[in-house]
Amino acid sequence: MLADYDFSDLLLFPGNWRLKGCPGTDQKLVAVPAECREEVAAMLHALPLEFVKKRVNPSPGEEEAEPGNLDGAARSRSIRYCHNGVQYRVAATQDVTGEFTFFLRRLPAAVPGLAELGLPDHLVDWLVEPEKLQGLVLITGAQASGKTTTAGALVAARLATWGGHGLTLECPVELPLGGTWGEYGFCIQTEITSEHELARQIECAHRFSSPNVILIGEIRTKYAAVEALRIAQGSSKQVVITTAFGLDLLTALGSLLKGARELDGDSAAQHLANCLLCVIHQDLQSMEGHRVLRVPQFLLAPFDKNGDAIRAKIRDGRLLALQDDMREQNNRIAFPSFSGDGR
Repeated sequence: MLADYDFSDLLLFPGNWRLKGCPGTDQKLVAVPAECREEVAAMLHALPLEFVKKRVNPSPGEEEAEPGNLDGAARSRSIRYCHNGVQYRVAATQDVTGEFTFFLRRLPAAVPGLAELGLPDHLVDWLVEPEKLQGLVLITGAQASGKTTTAGALVAARLATWGGHGLTLECPVELPLGGTWGEYGFCIQTEITSEHELARQIECAHRFSSPNVILIGEIRTKYAAVEALRIAQGSSKQVVITTAFGLDLLTALGSLLKGARELDGDSAAQHLANCLLCVIHQDLQSMEGHRVLRVPQFLLAPFDKNGDAIRAKIRDGRLLALQDDMREQNNRIAFPSFSGDGR
């Protein structure tokens, strides 16, 4: 069975099926084993129907897909697909000849412990401190850098450690976060069809009981950027965790701010300054045939005097000036005297 093999991605090119992320292969694409080709053929036959079935109301500016028509449905969003007990996140693209390629990212069967990921120990401790009860936690990185896994592990760790309830808003769901965490924590996992649904979903959640932890799967649009900042300012006892694409920390932070400004104008910088708790930029490096998590950059902005200077720079739009704070914090975390105060 395909599930018996170790890989991160299954790439179904027209007439050419490959595995990526196999141990010891780096980025090389390995042919699907002969004994799995019949199984993969069945998956390829099922995927177009899965896309059409899960095609829902389009976002503003998108066209509605015709019933039974893969064109448009597949290109509009990714879906979650289960085969033989393994969950995949699936995206599709159409080439100039009209042929479709399906990209299947294998999803973890369980949420890893936060301390198991490879984050610096002091950073792990800082993220789950009881004083960190509010604000926006932004996990940034390139594609396939493990952002979603880190965000999910942090949700689980906070709920298991301190209790309360969490809410996820994902498109699509990737980690099995729903259910009980620890003795006093519980997570409600939801799947949204568009980032335009965020405002309505959050309003519904707060109508009954404000979650202690909210996970927004990823900030891809200006609408999601504005909602993330709005939600993160909404309560003094609510942590909002999300992810964003960026090749470095300041680029990702700048993109979020740029998107929010398109709707909120100059007040967007004020909103970001008011709610930012920390940014963690990570990547995955290949070492001895295995992918290892690395955190080359981070920025801690606690809600006390140690974070005041950082907030002032963000408020003034001086993001490049944050490099000094990042450098100082990185130096401090390497020494036993680092207290985790964000200075």
